[in-house]
Amino acid sequence: MGQTARNRDIRTSRRSRPGAVALACGLLVAGAVTGCGAPLSAATTTLHGLTDASVVHADGVVVAAIEGLRLHRGDVVRTGPQGRAELRTRGRVVYEGSDAAVQMLDGARADLRHGAVVVDAQHGPGPTMSVAGLQVAAGSGSAVRAERDVTVRLGALAGSVGVDSQTGRHLQITPLSQAIVGGDALPDSTTDSPLRLTDDDGEAHAVPLLVRDDLALGSLADGIDSTGDSTVRLVTAAWHSGLETLPGGVARSEQVLPVVIAAAAGGDTRAAYATAVALRQHGASWGVVAHRLHTNAAAVLAALSVFEKGAATGQVGTVPAALDFLSGSGSGSGTRGTGTGNGSGRHPGQGPSSSPQPRPTASPSSSPDVVGGTIDKVLKLLPTPLPTVTSLLPVQVPSLPSLPVAGVTPAPAPLLKH
Repeated sequence: MGQTARNRDIRTSRRSRPGAVALACGLLVAGAVTGCGAPLSAATTTLHGLTDASVVHADGVVVAAIEGLRLHRGDVVRTGPQGRAELRTRGRVVYEGSDAAVQMLDGARADLRHGAVVVDAQHGPGPTMSVAGLQVAAGSGSAVRAERDVTVRLGALAGSVGVDSQTGRHLQITPLSQAIVGGDALPDSTTDSPLRLTDDDGEAHAVPLLVRDDLALGSLADGIDSTGDSTVRLVTAAWHSGLETLPGGVARSEQVLPVVIAAAAGGDTRAAYATAVALRQHGASWGVVAHRLHTNAAAVLAALSVFEKGAATGQVGTVPAALDFLSGSGSGSGTRGTGTGNGSGRHPGQGPSSSPQPRPTASPSSSPDVVGGTIDKVLKLLPTPLPTVTSLLPVQVPSLPSLPVAGVTPAPAPLLKH
């Protein structure tokens, strides 16, 4: 009788064990754990993709950074003038740029001593990073750019990012926005601070579609600016009563691209045009403008091609007709973008400008075979002498031969992310 009761107690204990384990897992999640296992703080961080980098241990010993090296708590990873490094932790990657120093306090916490990094937590657990006294929380599913120099610049490449100051203030950086911080004086919001991309190594790995579109639209802007005013006259003629007044000396592309991006976005094209102009005036990169309006470079080129057809056939003569035609109703084929924005700064520390600043002309692409029919149609808008075809194409990302930046076509294929 006593043995039977004892066996019943054992069976009851065994049945309750899964529930107890599940409860323990749930409690551990609150303690910064990914899954039911070791806490994130105990996770191992390893080094990859190294160039001109070294590691300084907590005891001051300096060693060369080698592929696959496991970091210890308190290790500082330093990069030289041409250096780079990737710090990988459970699917999360911290891309460290040149002339930077990052200290890994543990698997869940890091400190940006100086320089710039991109934290890609879109496929792994997000860390908390200290940047000049600010606590930056890049949650899972987000990607953040952090730069520490005279001032601090924080940008949300994907998702939103939380920032807390030592005085207890909190700022939520909204997707594709940024914050420029001096000391710990956080701004009230980032509503009027759109992101300005650098299109560098880290950004190209973390958000390849956004960078590819930014390079493509930047190259298109350069082509428009370097080939006379025929294109701007053609496009703006139909918008003569609806164009925003821009500051003197602004490049021709600043008149043309907001119109065409608005057309590619579809919907309320007047409102989209006003938004595009405002974003550029607040320093947004062209790719950010397009993604904020839920369109992409391919759709913008297609819209420009449709506009060319409308002008050639005389169907674009008034502002309402131009709006209707550019949005697709006048051509029989729509130009609305596919919306590659993921909801989610050229030199470190560079903030938004008070007026649009076209980027310098990019170097020619080494892949001339990516020229598609859409590019050919765009070239017809430009007066002679024409620039080389590659001068209107997106360029490959510097120092990333393994990360191709595809040519812009009406249906771009997704890029593989390393």
